[in-house]
Amino acid sequence: MEKNNDLTELQLKHQQQMKEKRDAIKLRKQRTHRLIVRGAIAENAIDGSLDMTDEQFQETLLRAVGKSDAIATSHPQDSHGSVPRKSPSEDPAEQPSAERTASRL
Repeated sequence: MEKNNDLTELQLKHQQQMKEKRDAIKLRKQRTHRLIVRGAIAENAIDGSLDMTDEQFQETLLRAVGKSDAIATSHPQDSHGSVPRKSPSEDPAEQPSAERTASRL
């Protein structure tokens, strides 16, 4: 009988862990969605944003909201190990699929 109680406690523990993981995933997905939506809004509000580098976009956005003193000297993702792109054409995701295939050959 003690074995059944232990199993039930273990099952409850695992159910709680699974619930916490689902909640964390839900929060992460909500944040991702919010960032995409707000990024699209900002991009639409800034003239010429499609032709800007990330640094230029950041500088323009911060100036537009009156936070020009908060302009960072590096890309916000640099601390996460990403390498800043020199131009949009260097990003394989932005190339048409035929160009991506040809660049792999």
